[in-house]
Amino acid sequence: MYRYTYKIQPNQPVNRWIHTDLNIDPFQSEKTTFEHPVNITEEYVQIVYPGRQQFLDKRLKEDIQLTDSDFTNIYFPFENTRFEFSSFIPTPHLLSVYAKTYLVSEQDQTIPFTLSTCGSVEIWVNNQKQLSWTPYTRNQVSYKQIELTLQEGSNEIILYMDDLAERDVNYFMELKYTGQTELEGYIPVNVSPEKIKKAEALLTSLYFSKDLYHSGNLEIYLDRDHIDDTKQLFMNVNRNKLLNPVLVKQSEDGTESKYDYVITIDPNAHLQSLMPVDTLPTNGLTYFDIGVVVDQEVEVSRRMVASILAKDYSARAFSDELSERKKQALAFFTESKTLDLNVGIAMTHLTGKVDEKAKEHIRSCFNEIQKKGDCADFRLAPLLGYTIKYRNVIPQDFHQELEELALNFRYWIDEPGNDVMWYFSENHALLFHVSQYFAGHLYQDQLFTVSNRTGKEQYEKGKERLEEWFDIFFKYGYSEWNSTTYLPIDLIGFFSLYEAAPDQNIKELAKRALDLTFEIIAVNLHGKTMATTYGRVYEHDLKAMELGEVSNLAFITWKKGNLNTAMRSTALFCISDYVPPQLEQYFVEDDSKAILTQYIQGIKEVYTYNFKTKNYCMSSAIHFNAFNRGHQQHSMNLSLGQDNTQVWLNHPGESVFSGENRPSFWAGNGYSPNIRQYKQYMLLEYRIQDPFIPFIHAYLPFWKLDEIVENNNWLFVRKDKTYLGLYFSEGYERITEGAVAFREVRSHGKNHKVVVTMSSEMEHQSFNQFINEQLQSTIEINDNDWFYQNNRIGTLAMIQDELYVNQEKVKYDAGYEVECKLLEL
Repeated sequence: MYRYTYKIQPNQPVNRWIHTDLNIDPFQSEKTTFEHPVNITEEYVQIVYPGRQQFLDKRLKEDIQLTDSDFTNIYFPFENTRFEFSSFIPTPHLLSVYAKTYLVSEQDQTIPFTLSTCGSVEIWVNNQKQLSWTPYTRNQVSYKQIELTLQEGSNEIILYMDDLAERDVNYFMELKYTGQTELEGYIPVNVSPEKIKKAEALLTSLYFSKDLYHSGNLEIYLDRDHIDDTKQLFMNVNRNKLLNPVLVKQSEDGTESKYDYVITIDPNAHLQSLMPVDTLPTNGLTYFDIGVVVDQEVEVSRRMVASILAKDYSARAFSDELSERKKQALAFFTESKTLDLNVGIAMTHLTGKVDEKAKEHIRSCFNEIQKKGDCADFRLAPLLGYTIKYRNVIPQDFHQELEELALNFRYWIDEPGNDVMWYFSENHALLFHVSQYFAGHLYQDQLFTVSNRTGKEQYEKGKERLEEWFDIFFKYGYSEWNSTTYLPIDLIGFFSLYEAAPDQNIKELAKRALDLTFEIIAVNLHGKTMATTYGRVYEHDLKAMELGEVSNLAFITWKKGNLNTAMRSTALFCISDYVPPQLEQYFVEDDSKAILTQYIQGIKEVYTYNFKTKNYCMSSAIHFNAFNRGHQQHSMNLSLGQDNTQVWLNHPGESVFSGENRPSFWAGNGYSPNIRQYKQYMLLEYRIQDPFIPFIHAYLPFWKLDEIVENNNWLFVRKDKTYLGLYFSEGYERITEGAVAFREVRSHGKNHKVVVTMSSEMEHQSFNQFINEQLQSTIEINDNDWFYQNNRIGTLAMIQDELYVNQEKVKYDAGYEVECKLLEL
């Protein structure tokens, strides 16, 4: 046995652990009802489900003891400061694990730490329990200052953590040392620590050649200095770290392997080709666990993320006429080999029948609905709408299967249950109400087993709830404003109602909602997708807009997007006769023109500001949640050129590059900035507080950019004829190592002031002219007030968090109606 030693500096985490296998057990609670209002804002709300309360009632009485289990797993943190297994499980599960490390002390002493978790943590030092902490603040981090008493010499530290996983689960512990002097620790390992560290260094050096692959080979850069004796990489694709971390597969020659791929390393290559992307069994966001095996004994691996758009449609011709283009898109969807409800809907519409193949696609969502897994409402609402629309062509035996699904579902929290479906956000509430309304209409004389209501009662309740939902919606607009993730989910409900609602007034409400949503898409459309500020967003949405459903909708509607296989609402659009209103006036085709769009959304009156030209688009949420803890809100966005090249700044919500938390490293903000925008100029200020990550950063997709120029605090970017300038008050560094290499520009510190300006060849004759103009500008920063001045715009001043342009305060006075102005550049 060897010792893998490590150093712990002040304000750094203790994060080298060996651990037991994770216990992951389904959790059954008593079925019951509860009450809680729908959340009509975009932020996360803490709701204690009855099942969680039952878990806590039992767990908080337990005294956790040390385990007899073996500590056979090594935890490799890479950039993560936490001991973490966050993931997603659609049904409730109990999670628990023990971990062990050793700390070496030169004397008997008590040392301080900051401990953080969302669940519980127990800590033993030399077999004596020194801490039991059970905050159980689901998915919201709690912090505690603690002390551990060490004896002279080696000290065994064992921890235990558990939680109840409900859908998305932030399952981690961070133990940050807050003493004054360096500590030493170690973990026991079976092979040479130097070889393990070499493997870690090699894997740390990896980064993909891009974040979205359309064709060709999946490629990864690596540092040859760390290859050493490593001959192969292994790779697993889309493994759920909790539910299926190990799968043994049989190859064609009869041998078994727990790896999806084994890749021979080219020792002379800086860029390693892995495999053709069209051979990967995935489409969309893809998780790659890439690793090496040290001395045939120890696996070292890290998780990396890329997106795959495996189906290329560029050679296909599509009609200029919308109704014909819808049919062509449906035919495209039916070519999908992946079992999908919407493929079955497309097949039914095109053929006028429900054959066995269509049934197979439609049944693919049954298990999720039967188990009442989270997001089952996303499937049931369109499935019931399909049942109404195509009731005359659905075979009787299949009708019986659909009826059984509907009668045994839970439609709201006033019906008894023990699931952890999420009911309370804007999009989920709508689809639950649509489902209840449709199911009640379909089976009015039947008794629903969960609620013990008749179908007629379900229909009336569903209709009432829908009308209430629309009342709020038309008063305030989207709370999850402009969200490329969730607008398509709301559209599932709107299209389903538009096509299948039995009541004319509900159809009219759906039509009105569709018109509003397509207007929002059109005013924010730049290039091939919406490029704007978003109320809720995820990393893959930001990095791979071409794969998003809004891009698909834009292609089908105006031939201005990107056809893909995101079809949860697009298939419903294509089977409908819905035609959006005239919206082409919101598109910019002339280099010399710009459209300025302003409007507020949501009960919190989020002010969205969008300045769009043919060549670039700058967007922001003005003064939204300024200097407060954030969530999944995408506060600003910069779109360069016409091919979905997106750049943005944010304050990371976690240290792991592609983690499961909300906010994450790239999506959302740990702390929200104050943003003020005037046309193509933006001023941002961040005031970050402890214990949050002390830097902000910008995402730069290097493979899409033509030039990057660094000059002191200024960073300049050119994409085709588009120019971008970023000024960081605290300076910056371009990250050149690790999974975010050349993608990330990082500015360290807690207080930041950033100037953003955009232009094009239309306004500046060259990139050099744009750069020189910015370098000749004046930026003056005082304690609270700061100024940016150049000869083109004059003076932009941020005074007491308000923006003034040439001494005149900028008025943000738009209302809930979309306001657009056509401007000359």
